[in-house]
This record gives sequence, C-alpha cells and structure tokens, in this order.
Amino acid sequence: MENLLEIAKNPEPFEPGTKEIWLDPDRADFVLKSHLDENLPGGSRESSFIDETVDFINKVAPVEKYRKVIDLGCGPGLYSQKLATKGYSVVGVDFNKNSIDYATREAKLKNLSIDYKVEDITDFEIDNEFDLALMIYQLYSVFSPEDRKKILNNIHRGLKPGGLVLLDVLSETSFEKFEQNLMWGLSRKDNPLSDKKHLGLYASMKYPNKVTLQKSVLVFGDGELVNYHYWNQYFGIEDLEKEVNEAGFTLEKVYADVNGGDYESKCEFFAVVLKKK
Repeated sequence: MENLLEIAKNPEPFEPGTKEIWLDPDRADFVLKSHLDENLPGGSRESSFIDETVDFINKVAPVEKYRKVIDLGCGPGLYSQKLATKGYSVVGVDFNKNSIDYATREAKLKNLSIDYKVEDITDFEIDNEFDLALMIYQLYSVFSPEDRKKILNNIHRGLKPGGLVLLDVLSETSFEKFEQNLMWGLSRKDNPLSDKKHLGLYASMKYPNKVTLQKSVLVFGDGELVNYHYWNQYFGIEDLEKEVNEAGFTLEKVYADVNGGDYESKCEFFAVVLKKK
C-alpha cells in the first residue's frame, strides 16, 4: 500500500515513471502495434499522410542536395523506408529494439539499404555529417528542457553547414484544449496494455509552463505496480524559436504539419524547418 501511495503522488515535471512504456518488454507487442495500426489512438499516421510528408521533404530538401538523412525516433521505419525508395541515404535511430528489428526485416524484404541503430537519441552522438535531420510526429515535445537542449546540440554537431532539420511540436492551442481528469477501473479482457487482470488508475494533468502529464498506474493482483508517465511540452512559435536559436539554428519557416500545410494560429500542432547557422 505504501508503494501505491508513493506512486499516486503528483511527480515533478518530466520525472520518469517506474517503467518507460516504449522499453517495457511486457508491452513490446503493444508498442509495435501502436506504430503499425492506423486505427489505434496515438498510433502512426496513415500511409497517405506519410507519402505526403515524404513528398514535402523531397520538395524542401531535394535528394540531389540533401541526400544523407538521419531519422531520429524512427520507430519501425515507416518514413525511413519511403525516403530510401526516393534515393535518400538514411540512418534510422530508435531506442526500441523491437521496432528496429521490425524495420530491419522490412528493409531487407524490400531490398532497401537503411542503416538502423538501437540508440537513445538523448545520448547517441551523431558523428557523421548529415544533410537533413528528421524528428517528427511531435517527438520533440516529449522531452524535458535539458534533453531537448542535448538533442538539438547533438543534431547541430552532426549536420553539415546549412543542413536542415524538420520537426513538429504540440501548440499552445493544444495545451488549452487539454482536458484534466482522473479515472480508475478494472481492466477489460481486451485491454491493450496487459491481458492480466489489473486495476488501472489514470490521470491527465496540466502543469505550469505549458506542460502536461498523462499518467497510468497498473495494479496487479500479485502486488506488482507499473507506473507510466507520458509528458508533453507545448510551444508557441516564439518559444520554439528561442530554443533553436540558442542551439545554433535559424527557424526558416513554419507549417501546419510535416506535409507542408499552411500554418494557422489555431493549429493543434505545427512543424518547422530549421537551418544550421
């Protein structure tokens, strides 16, 4: 009971849970399925959107000039594969081995030469010169300010002069719409997180400085407790521009999304193209 009471406390911003869901072997199948099943909430974009994104990338960073690409947080390689078919030389990086193993198998089946690496992008040192770095599907938003600074500095070091970055983030509008709630209940047989019977405690909370937490606690009959934290930082354009400027980038242009849609002030997320100074 003491452990449950401790886990139930409100954590400090970006404090980790007892486990990282993306690395939990008991949730490996769920994580991979969330990438591949377009119908799952939080899953990857539909294939048509990914196609549009790759076409947009080829427009702002044509393969003739920006051939060498690093795809940070590549997951099962959905974007990396399509970029490779366009002629880009792609390195895909993700800390989820299950996703990288899947991506590697798919690349082999499709006869695509993609260099996949199992690495944590907050620690992985980019020691080659790249023309373009990708960090998409609002991945940048899940990291703490300290880790965002490390990632940007690492990307800056790994890019050639004039190299580009495409990333997208959650917006202030999305933060305003975020609903706080508390729920609990016994698991159903089709619960995606575990087929073992458990009590689930779920919380969605807003923090100062445009930060939110979605927290899940699973309480199993044998006393096992699992606690996942999913943090997000929300940005205004000026907020993001300040961060990237400090890391040595200029913000070249703002878009509604990573397929190049026109930006509007009420977008729930937005994408930017950055350029190494």
